[in-house]
Amino acid sequence: MARRPRPVNPADGPVQALAHDLRLLREQAGNPTYRVLAERAGFAATTLSDAAGGVRLPSLEVTQAFVGACGGNVEEWTRRWNELDRRAAATPAADPEPTTAAPAADGPGPATATPAAPTADPAAAPPAADDPGPATAAPAAPTADPVAALPPVRPHPHPHPHPPVDTVHSGRRPPRRTAVGKAVLLVLTAVLALVAAQQAGLGRNLTVAQNAPALPASGTHAAASSTGGPVGCPSPTAPAAAFSGTTYNGTTRLRAGASLSADVLFQVPAGCQLPITGFCLGDVVIDATSGSPDVRWFRVATGGYVSSAVIHGNPPAALQPTDCPDAVPAPSSIALAVAPRADEPGHYELRATGDHLGIVGYAAYLPRAGSSTLQWQQLGMSADASAGFLVPWQPAPPADGADPQAAVRVVAVACFGGDGASTVTDRRLVSAAAKGALPVAELGEDELTRARKAACRYPDTKHG
Repeated sequence: MARRPRPVNPADGPVQALAHDLRLLREQAGNPTYRVLAERAGFAATTLSDAAGGVRLPSLEVTQAFVGACGGNVEEWTRRWNELDRRAAATPAADPEPTTAAPAADGPGPATATPAAPTADPAAAPPAADDPGPATAAPAAPTADPVAALPPVRPHPHPHPHPPVDTVHSGRRPPRRTAVGKAVLLVLTAVLALVAAQQAGLGRNLTVAQNAPALPASGTHAAASSTGGPVGCPSPTAPAAAFSGTTYNGTTRLRAGASLSADVLFQVPAGCQLPITGFCLGDVVIDATSGSPDVRWFRVATGGYVSSAVIHGNPPAALQPTDCPDAVPAPSSIALAVAPRADEPGHYELRATGDHLGIVGYAAYLPRAGSSTLQWQQLGMSADASAGFLVPWQPAPPADGADPQAAVRVVAVACFGGDGASTVTDRRLVSAAAKGALPVAELGEDELTRARKAACRYPDTKHG
């Protein structure tokens, strides 16, 4: 039997109020188990349980993933989290001068060192918010509901239409470190990342220079961040850059690999133009402006990796993913399955299986609304592998005079994220009378390109 979660009083403070409302959101979503939420959100069940525990402020990424998995309005919760983080950051923390050099927070130090004073900020607990913490409710068996696709939210066109957020960070607030401790920790981080990549034997082309703390500030001196890395805009141009992207969060984290648990090397403010040399595939991150999933991680020319979900700018269509630390394999195959729902005539379920699928988008060649002109239209996008990337589909009634048994061309595409289609595609002819294996839809290369673009585009409809 699952343990009853520890009560949270929203009157105890803003962190407790946020946790209380996260619990309400989960209840409104049908009270799915944390194991089910973990499959939808891409975070461990204990991490999501900790986010609703009210002990410390969860990271922005965890909050967005929790809300998206529960069908909430990701954009509204992002604004709420940023406001809470600004208030927390405005509370000064005591920082007494040590009698001797303070050691780096990640290792033991001399007994004579004066420890840093604890902060009064209720959201400043030392454990990293992305790491698993104590569960407030033991995970139960998954529910029977197979529909776990994240709710689509209409994307805002790039650049970001809203003013940049002043401060956005993961909620991690480790004890303060001296300048020497910071430098030692950063060098050790770079060396350990290199050793781990080489020992993995995966052919990763990583150099110390890519992860070393060498990010130059553009026109300003780079200050130290709360995570130990420097803060500042890098040089906007680099000879090897393939494209560029602009930061829009108050703080954007550049990490040692394509993972939310990878060490933070740098923090970059809003409005920085980052020179990007390529991208790899890693942890799923929910795009803050569209609510859609994204697995792309950009390699910044000046060092580090950053999730595509927090950058305005997309790779050129011809650019393909490469390897990097913490990378996941690129999709290599996909098979589309379409089945009518026995309990709802005229409704279908789209599913996909394949190798190394992270996100799947679906599109069909249908008449435009109020017109007989056909075009490729997105049917949905899903990152829920546990449900077979399920997307429900209800075709519109056939137009007057149209053959109700006419087959519709439908494609399933392995996506990297919004406006990021791979070439891994399956295309089938679907008709009301179809049974068994679906016939292949013959598409020319230009038509197939349009179909892929439609299937992996940013979602069309705003949720909520």
